[in-house]
Amino acid sequence: MFKKAEQQIYMHTFSDKMIIDYEKKANLTMAFICRAMMVFLLLVVALNLLGIFIINDTIYPVLIFSAAIMFVPTILYNFLHINSIAIRYVVLTLFVIMSGILYTILSYHVIMMLVFPVVLSCLYCDLKSVIYTSVLGVPVLIISHLLSSTLSVVPDEPLVEIQDIVVYGILPRLIEYIGFVIICCSMARKIQKLINGLADKNDELYLEQETIVTSLAEMIEVQSNDTGRHVKRVSEYTKILCTALNMSDEEIWKVSNAAALHDVGKIMVPQEIINKPGKLTDEEFDIIKTHVQYGKKLLEKSSGELMKLSSIIAYHHHEKYDGTGYMGIKGENIDLYARCVSVADVFDALVSKRPYKKAWLPEDARKEIISQSGRQFDPAIVKAFDENYDKFIAVLEKYPDSYE
Repeated sequence: MFKKAEQQIYMHTFSDKMIIDYEKKANLTMAFICRAMMVFLLLVVALNLLGIFIINDTIYPVLIFSAAIMFVPTILYNFLHINSIAIRYVVLTLFVIMSGILYTILSYHVIMMLVFPVVLSCLYCDLKSVIYTSVLGVPVLIISHLLSSTLSVVPDEPLVEIQDIVVYGILPRLIEYIGFVIICCSMARKIQKLINGLADKNDELYLEQETIVTSLAEMIEVQSNDTGRHVKRVSEYTKILCTALNMSDEEIWKVSNAAALHDVGKIMVPQEIINKPGKLTDEEFDIIKTHVQYGKKLLEKSSGELMKLSSIIAYHHHEKYDGTGYMGIKGENIDLYARCVSVADVFDALVSKRPYKKAWLPEDARKEIISQSGRQFDPAIVKAFDENYDKFIAVLEKYPDSYE
């Protein structure tokens, strides 16, 4: 099976993917919140028109600009599907600037807008994003308040003298802002720690499951010298097929590892039958067929996802596309992963020496697999096999059987 170093790479890849998926969802949530904030800006316009707010006409171009900024995440994340970290910081910067402009025009009417970018940065549960947004917001708060007082865009602003503006205007707001930032940083740090902990647990679970699979696969190999490195090759063949079918990296890893246990039920079958040099009697063949049921029972009660998948593959891998397999399951009702393993298993069985037969030439095995398209095998998987035949040969040469 995979070497330990390779295991670590795969584990962290999947955990990283989990975090990336979380960040993508955070981006979509941000876009939704910003669309909701656009409604808030329209409400401000309505209140101004009704005379509840007493603000001059400079509010209209500012609100139009702000609404445009609010729609940027929707364009980037929902339409263009751009999810880079650099874009995140660009968006947060725009929000900080927008909040400053709104505060300049509306002053204490929109105090909460000052912390709006900080709240949004908390969606990522990333302390760096929160700190960046918070630090950038401090000078914006001060400059915006000074500009608001200097331009007198809010006629009912009671503070006029610079000392009063600083002591009674900027300082209280800055204290409130910093207090809110501390809360946001604390939340982001704790949730970030939780997510990292989940990622580590995810790595551990994958590693534990693979260790169990590896141990069981080795038991199968030890049980019969004649099958040599059969389970390893089947695992590698399955990986090739899953890749050709455009499965995700995580899916490929799971299926190729689960494939190693396709014959785990044979440990419950008498060795004299498994290693019989001649043709099996009908009664003996019926006993051999029970290994798929044993495999299912041995694995299905495990709580691990990989083991449950192994159980399905163990039960379905001898089914035929036309319904004439061991259990009579037909077509698309046969698990897709098991359909991949079936092609891999049969190809390797054909090109391998067995007590009851000689090894076939790989090209003859290829022709046999193709001839069974739509009958024994799924046509789409046979096509993937044929198109990647050279890779199958490379695996066969890389992991040859060694007989005593």
